[in-house]
Amino acid sequence: MTDAVYSVAHAALLTLGLARGDWDLISRGLHDQLHQPRRAHLYPESIALMHRASEFGALGATISGAGPSILFWTNWDATGGVYTALKAAVEQGSTVQRVTFSQQGLDVREL
Repeated sequence: MTDAVYSVAHAALLTLGLARGDWDLISRGLHDQLHQPRRAHLYPESIALMHRASEFGALGATISGAGPSILFWTNWDATGGVYTALKAAVEQGSTVQRVTFSQQGLDVREL
């Protein structure tokens, strides 16, 4: 129960941070004690990189989907530095991609 309350509270911080454009709230909201720790044994290299997010200059990081992909959260002016640091840190065979963020969200015109 403690882990669930922690994770829900941090999800609320993330949502509020995104709504306000508050980098500190976004960074604090990226912490999870429910889902990611229980899957960490499946992709230890990804978890290790995720825990180094601030060292790379990111606001934080989250495991994307079921893993082992990681999403590093950055403000726009730190993206290049984070990208460069990650490229230097990942193991051979891993891919680092820089993707854009759309403020409008996804636009599905047809299914």
